[in-house]
Amino acid sequence: MKKLLCFIFLTSLFLLTGCALEPKEEKDVDVLQAAKERGYFIVGVSQDSKPFGFIDSKTGKPAGFEIDIAKRLALAQFGDENKVRFVKSNGFQSIALVSEGKVDFVISVMTITPQRLMTVDFSDPYYATGQTIVVKDNSPIKTVKDLNDRKVMVRLTSTAEKTPKKFAPAAILIGYKSRQECFDAFAKGEAEAMVSDDALLRGFLMDYKGYKILPQKLSVEYYGIAFKSTPEAASLKRFINSELVQMRSDKTFEKLKKKWNV
Repeated sequence: MKKLLCFIFLTSLFLLTGCALEPKEEKDVDVLQAAKERGYFIVGVSQDSKPFGFIDSKTGKPAGFEIDIAKRLALAQFGDENKVRFVKSNGFQSIALVSEGKVDFVISVMTITPQRLMTVDFSDPYYATGQTIVVKDNSPIKTVKDLNDRKVMVRLTSTAEKTPKKFAPAAILIGYKSRQECFDAFAKGEAEAMVSDDALLRGFLMDYKGYKILPQKLSVEYYGIAFKSTPEAASLKRFINSELVQMRSDKTFEKLKKKWNV
């Protein structure tokens, strides 16, 4: 009898312990629903991509074309454009912030590419751009072919990193991780030309004088808002795409383009 009771006790203990140790299945939380419960969006934005996303020297706060888009999304969702917290998101950081769930979405001059779509999902495009070249006003460089055997500034991890070599295989690439580092280094004469999106190069001309953008376009690209590529982000994608349609319909994009000269 004692052996039977002992067996029953040990069996019960094993079953209880096994249930307690069995890991609970965790499901990803719906991204949009989580933001609603939180009461604000967490958004990754650029801080060195004038006029799309940068820190306003007067206010010390993020400003720019993409900042205004994020505020519009907050207004549509929460009735208050200030219901958004901005997180610095430049270059290689953007994919990680989205994938790790540290932000709800990223709007940071990110070109939609097949490679990036393998890791994150994108909204419909909100801005069309293309890569081009900036040089000094008196530069002998006239076309992309003139980049051969010359130093060319590019931002590492950007789509512009590979472009010069497609047209000028002998170009000597000089790169930095941040856009501001590229701008500063180029202005100091570390390269004779710089390749980037035309809209961003216009931002460069706002702060640096004595330069010009060559008319030749090297690519056609589209910026999109990035978020998780999971079913839990589906409602967020629908919301953002719907709002982008509305912003085109009510001429918001036209107003923002005039405001930020893009």
